Amino acid sequence: MDIQTDSRDGQKKYWGRWLGLTLGLTVLGLAALGGLVAVVDPFFHYHGPVKGLAYTLDSERYQNDGISRHFTYDAVLTGTSMTENFKVSLFNQLFGVDAIKIPYGGGYYKEVDEAVRRAISYHPQIKMVFRSLDKSFLMYDKDEWNPTAPAPDYLFDRNPWNDVDYIWNKEVIFGNIRSILNRTKAGADMTTFDGYMHWAPDKEWGREAVLKTFVRPEGNMEPVPFTMEDRQMVEGNVEQNILAVARANPDITFYCFIPPYSIAYWDSELVAKGDFERQLTALRLMADMLLTCDNIRLFGFDDQFDIICDLDNYMDVIHYSEQVGDRILEWMAAGEHRLTRDNVDRYFETIRDFYGSYDYGRIYD
Repeated sequence: MDIQTDSRDGQKKYWGRWLGLTLGLTVLGLAALGGLVAVVDPFFHYHGPVKGLAYTLDSERYQNDGISRHFTYDAVLTGTSMTENFKVSLFNQLFGVDAIKIPYGGGYYKEVDEAVRRAISYHPQIKMVFRSLDKSFLMYDKDEWNPTAPAPDYLFDRNPWNDVDYIWNKEVIFGNIRSILNRTKAGADMTTFDGYMHWAPDKEWGREAVLKTFVRPEGNMEPVPFTMEDRQMVEGNVEQNILAVARANPDITFYCFIPPYSIAYWDSELVAKGDFERQLTALRLMADMLLTCDNIRLFGFDDQFDIICDLDNYMDVIHYSEQVGDRILEWMAAGEHRLTRDNVDRYFETIRDFYGSYDYGRIYD
């Protein structure tokens, strides 16, 4: 009998069993973790909320597509951080809809447009889309994407193979799911759309807070001309990322609004940098283009000087309070401050005269 051969065979069998057991346990563990993510599904990638679980809505670029895919609604409230503090309960009451809120803080026109298109593809029966049109992102290339914004393509590219980035994501498993289970155990409720991305109570508001957020350039720069390149950029951006989807969906009403940035923005970002006339020309071009589409209702609030010149309404040069947001919703539901072919000339003449002659030194006195 060859004792050494028997010993080697025994060791091979032992290590073979150990390897098989280890691989089996690893596969079972991965299956369990992946299954847990798929069942709880904190980003709603596979299904809507599971009844009885206290989901936390707090990750707009990770949860928005799942919300638009699996929730029940007939209206979409979207846009940039200009819409994050809007109350969906008030929106529903004023417009008579059942809306979802899917904002994209810092989202350029293309990102918001793609979100709108996906929502319509998931729910073609929706009757309303409501979105902000930030002047600060208007003169960007039509395909430009905010480089600082997360882009979790695996959540909305319809490729099942890269779902591994979701179902075996340690932050999802030990962060999002743990939070949901802990909230559920504590008896909490799921975050409402009013609370979704609602950051206003955590911020400092008022003139002193605004002045801390920027440094005004010394003196005023020479006016920057509105070039043919600028025109082509605005036209491409508006055509691709606003008009195209509206024209393709004539039964949907698109409510679009130009947010009222503070007087500090008009000074520090436009007048002081020589961009005042250039910005107004771009806005007017956008307005003229949008007014050619019958199912777009465009609203402008740059003439609400009582709000814009009172820095107590702001936390920085652009972000207004939720009270101002409430007024915007109320005005738009009532059809007030809507731009039309009959009043658009007067609107732009009013704001050009006001901001062109304003005593900006009053901001800093």
